[in-house]
Amino acid sequence: MKLYVEGDTPSTAADDQLVAGLSALSRTLVGITARTLGSLDAEVTLSQYRTLVILASRAPLRTVDLATSLGVHPSTATRTCDRLVRRNLVLRRRQPDDRRVAWLILTDGGKTLVGEVMRRRTAEIRRLLELAGAGGPRTTADLINALVVAAGEPTEELWWRRWEQSSTSP
Repeated sequence: MKLYVEGDTPSTAADDQLVAGLSALSRTLVGITARTLGSLDAEVTLSQYRTLVILASRAPLRTVDLATSLGVHPSTATRTCDRLVRRNLVLRRRQPDDRRVAWLILTDGGKTLVGEVMRRRTAEIRRLLELAGAGGPRTTADLINALVVAAGEPTEELWWRRWEQSSTSP
């Protein structure tokens, strides 16, 4: 199964296996994060959570800088932060010498939420490593695919096969 887009530089079979495994692992980790957020009744979307994670590692940030980090328009970042401010997860601070600029930081509640999700996600990854038999796989790609399978997710190849069959067209 070729995983490169037409016009890309062709890759080796080992590269293709690693890329496929990482794509599947990415889906798996997003799923773990979503389940963790759901179990905490956080009422935070994945994109809002990503905002919190960026603020946890880079704050204080101006809205325009946050938008750049998220790869979104500043108005999208503003609306996201408005929701997070209402949930008391983010705080806007203005400097006395320049009241035009608001700096975004996490509240204690935002910091606690990010920390708890990270701790639970790390615990789940450790559990998956145990299930996958971390000492068993021989290559990085094998280990990644073992983690994906241990999480109950389809491998990348299986996912694409199911994707091809997922429409309602005959």
